[in-house]
Amino acid sequence: MILLDCGNSQLKAQAWRDDRLVASCAIAYRRPWCERFGDWLDRQGAAHCYLASVLGGERQQALDACLAARFGDAVTRFRSQAAALGVRSAYAEPATLGVDRWLALVGAAGLGVGDCFIVDAGSAITLDLLRADGIHVGGAILPGVNTSRADFERIFHYLDFADPAIGRADDPAGSTAAAIHIDYARDTLEELTALLQRWQHHLADDATVLLAGGDAARVLRALDRPARLVPDLVFRGLRRLATA
Repeated sequence: MILLDCGNSQLKAQAWRDDRLVASCAIAYRRPWCERFGDWLDRQGAAHCYLASVLGGERQQALDACLAARFGDAVTRFRSQAAALGVRSAYAEPATLGVDRWLALVGAAGLGVGDCFIVDAGSAITLDLLRADGIHVGGAILPGVNTSRADFERIFHYLDFADPAIGRADDPAGSTAAAIHIDYARDTLEELTALLQRWQHHLADDATVLLAGGDAARVLRALDRPARLVPDLVFRGLRRLATA
């Protein structure tokens, strides 16, 4: 089977056979990205694709055509849910939680680490709080380490950044607008560290910090507390759902 995670800056894929990871790839969205991905798929010979995507427009259309040509109807697209595999979303409208965040929650629950902070550091840095009983407490969304305000607002183009709900929520948020933390007068990693400290009381004192995403190592260096790098956290969630 193919597991496919399509983020804002690149497509990442894993090929599994007989419960073994046999191949992986990461492809930035530079032409001819779709052709390169198609060539990689052809070499795997897989029968089913499990997909999570934040893409839209022409990129998603091109990807859909690529997958349909190779898998036909054997494509399962995961979307955020109210609950699955013992995890329950904090969002009042669960479908609006980013699917990458949802999969990271499902992946983290499968690690059995108890209460945890989940930090996914990419074009945007997301922070989610997950209790050992599977309850998602909510979270925050910050600009990525090297993400300009314009690029950050482009990622969340569907939001009105003049919305008064966008700002510094006192508690972990249960909607995307309320989860946005955007303050370019302050360093993003300083803000992230402050949130971890401010929200510690929502979780056990020994809660684990799980780090994923392309800038995870940089976040690790900036934190004043132990943390665990789990670069495949979203894929762990994908695989848990695909094999459930």
